[in-house]
Amino acid sequence: MALVLVWHSGQTLFAQTPAAPASPAPAKAPAPTPAQAILKARLAGQAQRASLLGGEIHNADLRIESRFDDLLTTLRVVSDSKDSHTKVTRMKEETITSLQQAVTYYQQKRAWLEEQMVRPTFNLTQTQKQMISNDFEERIEKRVKQIVDLYKTFPKHEDFERYKAVGHNRFGGARYVDSEDYRQNLRLTSHTSTMRSKLIKDIQASIDQLHQESLTLSDMASKAAYPELGEVYGDEQRKNEQLRDVLKEDLEAIITGPTVPGRPVSGQEAQALDKIIKHSVDSLQREFTLLFSRYADWLTAASAVNTLRAAVAKP
Repeated sequence: MALVLVWHSGQTLFAQTPAAPASPAPAKAPAPTPAQAILKARLAGQAQRASLLGGEIHNADLRIESRFDDLLTTLRVVSDSKDSHTKVTRMKEETITSLQQAVTYYQQKRAWLEEQMVRPTFNLTQTQKQMISNDFEERIEKRVKQIVDLYKTFPKHEDFERYKAVGHNRFGGARYVDSEDYRQNLRLTSHTSTMRSKLIKDIQASIDQLHQESLTLSDMASKAAYPELGEVYGDEQRKNEQLRDVLKEDLEAIITGPTVPGRPVSGQEAQALDKIIKHSVDSLQREFTLLFSRYADWLTAASAVNTLRAAVAKP
């Protein structure tokens, strides 16, 4: 017989119940073999390394986002003057180049992940691949949006008289010289035209690449060995199409041209700003180098964790 503790009307009572049949004592798990103990220790070590690298990637990403936001906030509100010539426009060009380099990297990594779905060289789960792909897609969208926003602040073409009268010549007629406003507008809009052509070409190339990737993914989905894999390919195809639509909208904004003039700055202010921008761009390059290095290390560590976890789980 066994005593059961029950609660009734605020009092503790004891009641007797029939004893349950004795159950056999649970069997003790066999002690891990030395090989299993080594595998578990290696798994714990790799898991900790992957976690630390993931934290470093997150922190580096936050720093990059913060610096880009500060940089673009500064550049969006300024423009060149006759005194600064083309200094501010060149700073914007250099920043756009840095943004484009980031886009190229993320595009390459997304394409690599799609290749990993077919011919994996790293032991990553589908969830991990899709998580990384989503992160890269988000960064591509944001970088291209930043490029478009910055391009909108480039100098617009304005109509200035090419020549202006400055007194009279020795024959009594008006003497004309080239208008500085005309020359300045010509200098600036040549930069705008060059950047516009480059951005249209680059964004269109990205749109075409995504279209080709979507066709490949569609073919892979139709030939997948099992339905779950077909769904994975289908999801990637849909994400490709969504990103392609976003880039098409960005392309239209570039074609429309600059729309947000900034505040003209003096030559001295532009010179000081140039130093700040160069320092920011250099810092961003170092941060990107660190971020990409940590991604490579994390991939190796995460792959090792998955492999070791499978080995530990084997009877």
